[in-house]
Amino acid sequence: MRNQLKAISILSLTTLSMGANTSASAAEEAIVIDELSRSEVREQIIRVENDIYSFYNERNGNAELDIECDEIALTGTRLPQRVCEPLFWTKARNRRVATFVYDWTTVAELEDVGDDVIQETEEMNKVYADLIAKYPSFAEALLILEDLKARLEELRN
Repeated sequence: MRNQLKAISILSLTTLSMGANTSASAAEEAIVIDELSRSEVREQIIRVENDIYSFYNERNGNAELDIECDEIALTGTRLPQRVCEPLFWTKARNRRVATFVYDWTTVAELEDVGDDVIQETEEMNKVYADLIAKYPSFAEALLILEDLKARLEELRN
């Protein structure tokens, strides 16, 4: 099954946002992941992530669980990178940064907010599991995203 996903129909991912059946007459663009260049893979990753997160955000029932993407320059670099994370994670890190301003001993804990967001992470995982069970196209999109990221890693080596 995974090998079949190497050749994907990107436009079929638009069914993900609708969560419904589409007509057979819908035009589709077949894309073979193994034939994509590095820049094309990056473009497709963004496209698939946007579809997945939009679908998820519309159905999670809690704005704190929404996943947002932004271009930010990570510590130690000036080059912006796309970072996608749930809003609750961003807020937890911001709380840690605010604490750091007043207590310099917490510097090692700035990025590790896992303990602060256990309940929200479990809730997010439950929503993902429910969406995967209810919408096969959502599960397929997640597998496609995994394949695209694996291809990008191949191209880096």
